[in-house]
Amino acid sequence: MTRAKFKCVSVTKREGWSGHKFVYSAEFHPVTGGSPENAVFYAATPGGKIELSTTTVDHFDVGKEYYIDFTECETVKADS
Repeated sequence: MTRAKFKCVSVTKREGWSGHKFVYSAEFHPVTGGSPENAVFYAATPGGKIELSTTTVDHFDVGKEYYIDFTECETVKADS
């Protein structure tokens, strides 16, 4: 597992599709400072961005920081 720490920099709400009333999109950038822990994360992840969307509810708050864990998963082959 690899852990990253990102800050939510924007949340947008727009009309949905396929029966979903709204779509919420959140954009995250790596933390750059503000604490000794953030300095450690910044040294390992100095750039990039992540954008996530959900059709249920806005799960993220602008200005808050979040841990994001990357865990490799086993590849499952589709049935032929």
